[in-house]
Amino acid sequence: MTTDLSGVDLKIGRAKAHLAKLKKSVKRALDPERYTFTLKFDPQTKKYPYWVDRIPTIKPEWNLVIGEILFNLRSALDHLAWQLVILDGGTPGEQTYFPIRDSPFNKKGKFITTNLRPSIKDAKILTELEECQPYFGPEGMIYPPPHDESLLWLLHRLNIIDKHRLLLVVACVLDTGQMWWDSPETPAPVARIETGVLKDSDSPIAFFDFHGKEPPPDFNPNPTLSITFDEGEMPAIKLAPYDIILDQLCGCVETDILGRFRPLFPQPS
Repeated sequence: MTTDLSGVDLKIGRAKAHLAKLKKSVKRALDPERYTFTLKFDPQTKKYPYWVDRIPTIKPEWNLVIGEILFNLRSALDHLAWQLVILDGGTPGEQTYFPIRDSPFNKKGKFITTNLRPSIKDAKILTELEECQPYFGPEGMIYPPPHDESLLWLLHRLNIIDKHRLLLVVACVLDTGQMWWDSPETPAPVARIETGVLKDSDSPIAFFDFHGKEPPPDFNPNPTLSITFDEGEMPAIKLAPYDIILDQLCGCVETDILGRFRPLFPQPS
């Protein structure tokens, strides 16, 4: 058998195509023309709560598309494992998949070298398999492992979750990184920003205190909304922008993983 990485590349390309379409759909839903913000005076607190009207609808199919992206990325890794076995002169089968481990030790505390099924003998392949594992840090293997900070581990866990139930994505209250305001003629207002999940239009998303004065007529904090993960089983990405996370996962598989193994394969002439 001869090796062929085209299946790996196609799977990654499919994931990226799904992500590109998802971004367009989310961008349309978050069009600023579809929702408005209102600043109202609260006579009891003497502050100006800030509300959002017409909260953008979270489409259920977004969850499905994210799951398909994760599936294609995970499948690309398994395609890679299949080709690695062939590269090593073996015959891949039903037990051939790309290993993603959170520790170099088994349940009994014994060190186990990461390998494929059937076992790989090539030392270069084994080294790359070991060094790309979530527990392998920049200074070598460390324990306890920082696997919860690994993109490969994140892909692994999100893919498992998606196999059993829908992942959770929500409209974040505000993209606070994009907010700014300028009050050149008056002291800058004191602001308290609500960074939690935007669930309804009855709860303020921010409070502004203009030091007992009325806000400038042109006051605009430039609010925008964003779509984020709200996955309870993965606190590392809670309220993280969905597009940034998925872009990073695509890059992890295409560059960090496939990029380290591709040079081991015969290059087309």
